[in-house]
Amino acid sequence: MKRSHILTIVTGPEKTGPSGNPYRNRAAAYLQAMNNSLTSKAIGVLLALSVSAAGATPDVNSGEYFNQPYLAGIKVVPAWDAGLLGAGVVVADLDSGVRATHVDLVGKIAPGGYDFVNDDDDPDDDEVSLTYGHGTASAGIIVGNWNGVGVGGIAPSARVLPVKITDEKNETNGALISQGVDYATADPSVRIILLEAVGASTSAEEFNSFVSAVAKGKLIIAPSGNAGQAGPFNPASSFEALGGAGLIVGSHNGAGALSPFSNGAQGVESNFITAPGQGVVAAGNRADDAYFRVNGTSMAAPQVAAAAALIWGHSPGLTAAQVAQILKTTATDIGAAGVDSRTGVGALNIEAALAPIGIITAPVEEDETDDSESSTEDGEESASDDSEASEDSTDSENSGSSGGSSGGGAGVALAALVVGGVGYALIGNSSDLEETLVLDDFGRTYELDLETRVSVRNPGPSAKSVVQELDTEEVGETLIERSDFRVSTVYWADRPNALSPLDDPLANEQSSPARMRIQTTHEGNLHTAFGLNQPLTLFDQSLDTHSTAGQLAGGFRSDAFSNPFFGFTAEGYHGAIAYAPKHGLQSGLSFASVDDGDRYGLQSDTSSVHLGIAGNAFGVGATLGLMEEEGNLLGGASGGALSASRAQTFFTVLRGHLDFAKHWSLIGKYTHGLTFADDYEKSLLSDFSQIESNSWGMGLAGRHVFSRGDQLGFGVSQPLRTIDGDVEVSTPYWDPGRARVGFNSTRTSLVPNGLETSLEFFYRKPLGTRAQFITYMVVREEPLHRKESGPQASVIGVVRWRFGSR
Repeated sequence: MKRSHILTIVTGPEKTGPSGNPYRNRAAAYLQAMNNSLTSKAIGVLLALSVSAAGATPDVNSGEYFNQPYLAGIKVVPAWDAGLLGAGVVVADLDSGVRATHVDLVGKIAPGGYDFVNDDDDPDDDEVSLTYGHGTASAGIIVGNWNGVGVGGIAPSARVLPVKITDEKNETNGALISQGVDYATADPSVRIILLEAVGASTSAEEFNSFVSAVAKGKLIIAPSGNAGQAGPFNPASSFEALGGAGLIVGSHNGAGALSPFSNGAQGVESNFITAPGQGVVAAGNRADDAYFRVNGTSMAAPQVAAAAALIWGHSPGLTAAQVAQILKTTATDIGAAGVDSRTGVGALNIEAALAPIGIITAPVEEDETDDSESSTEDGEESASDDSEASEDSTDSENSGSSGGSSGGGAGVALAALVVGGVGYALIGNSSDLEETLVLDDFGRTYELDLETRVSVRNPGPSAKSVVQELDTEEVGETLIERSDFRVSTVYWADRPNALSPLDDPLANEQSSPARMRIQTTHEGNLHTAFGLNQPLTLFDQSLDTHSTAGQLAGGFRSDAFSNPFFGFTAEGYHGAIAYAPKHGLQSGLSFASVDDGDRYGLQSDTSSVHLGIAGNAFGVGATLGLMEEEGNLLGGASGGALSASRAQTFFTVLRGHLDFAKHWSLIGKYTHGLTFADDYEKSLLSDFSQIESNSWGMGLAGRHVFSRGDQLGFGVSQPLRTIDGDVEVSTPYWDPGRARVGFNSTRTSLVPNGLETSLEFFYRKPLGTRAQFITYMVVREEPLHRKESGPQASVIGVVRWRFGSR
């Protein structure tokens, strides 16, 4: 049985020049005291007694994982679960060299390496002053074998290139540092340069080595030092000059504070990150199975280097500055709120660093003639260059859900995944969209179920719409009143400090724009109306203004009782003119030009012709119209992954009402549309067929039912639903064989698998001159026409009270 050796060490400052450091003597004294109690300190460390094969994957149930509690603190396990181990990434470790025969480093050392202290090509770790193998320790933290002994690395599929720049006393100087950096920079396989020796002074010429390394695309990482001072040691204190491609790493105590020994972030706050550097079990150089426990920022810095390797293993197309930015952006805030002078940007969080950041986009298929170009959307980087992808995409682990390198097509924002009710069926009918390759702000690839990101613009009738009505102030005025001519106006605005029990007091709701309507009547027959951010109801049920059917129909909330093809938003301009005598033939024209002003919003123009016949107790009519959407598809978002460049919908509306028993009306409406859509080049959809859709509603409504002025209604309806149509859906995926994004194309029906039926009830009763009782209830079977959706019901009963002089 093989015995593993453990030493327990607490380091002083990071390595310094030959002149030494006042903190070094203090650390040496402490080291002697620790050695005296070595046996008792080592008892609590659990080591497996058998050796597994080198190269095994990390095991959270192993003794190795138990030995390294900092692994849980930096949240690396989700990366391992996704198969991300850092393959294809080389980290140049500028330290005391490595013991390459250590059981945790066998097979982990990259070809090459150099000893600048002894000027030979054998960078052996002979350090014995403080840590008994500083370079071996840092290398094991990054790439250590998960073999059942000692420790395992954070990025075990990465490789370490040892560059020895410190001697057996842990001392170095600016010239050795500069030579080591230049050596690592010259190696094209190296992506990360970990400088574990800080404290020695470097001249301007020597520091230029770092500048050159960054210019060659290298990421520089260094510990801050262990003197407990406000800012980091040289040369890390000058890393602000590296343009975001240099990171300084401090140590935190695992409880949200900087470790007492760790230098702080003063002067380099925006490039300073922390990781757990206390009580770290590390591989040592005294034997092939030697280990020791150590404190120090130089044990925290390799954790950040390994995290960078995991990120680059997932997305080889990233730049060094982008990798650094990802680590900083996703750090967990500790210490004082925000970026502060002690803990900088916060604590390393690998799980967050590997999750999507910022605006999520979907890559879209480009024409063959555009393959050599790189397109961006909203700042997302996407690289479609085949040669770059094939050169960098060496991570064989990327066949998992996390995809490979960034790039492979232009991106289209998933913030624009808002669909109209008729487009929602597409999500349910395309199983490929459950595993859609998407890009984050840095062009990194992920698989995502698009349904988790989709929202429906008009999700159907609900009690909440009544609350929204109550949250508005309505003021009506008659501007001109003559026997033959009348002008009236109504204004709506958000009610100040309106709050209902259904409101979320923490929600940051935007106020709706002011609304108004002006209406004129001439000789009782000729009517005109103009609305600003307010649709007109002049043609909803009848051109006969003497009938109450149109007013009563307003109590129903389903779009089947209005005109669903009038732009899908009220924000814009609306106009109408009608010749509507009390009896006989009626006619009119209407238009709407809407634009909600949102980035991925709605913009459309609608025009229509209305004809009808009115009698004493009935009215029937028909509407023929055209809606032209600019960038939208039946109310969906513009510029999105499921958008069209433009769409034209020809629609017909049949309406009618029958008044009976003095106060009752039977109301009916049927709407039918035929839509023709043009492809949007950055959409996942193409080659639309014609799309046919319809809606219908039937209602019974009355007034003065129980008391004067009250209104009561019952309705049944089918909201707008696609009844015919399909489209080509090109779903992106990561093709590991070609090392780029591929696309699965399938013909997908736009017809939903269910049929929604909505049952509505409303009752409104005035309570004097200032108050009103309102109740509304809706029951929906198969909401949004999804067969798998269970029934939904909502009900509200409120008393509305008007305060003030009016």
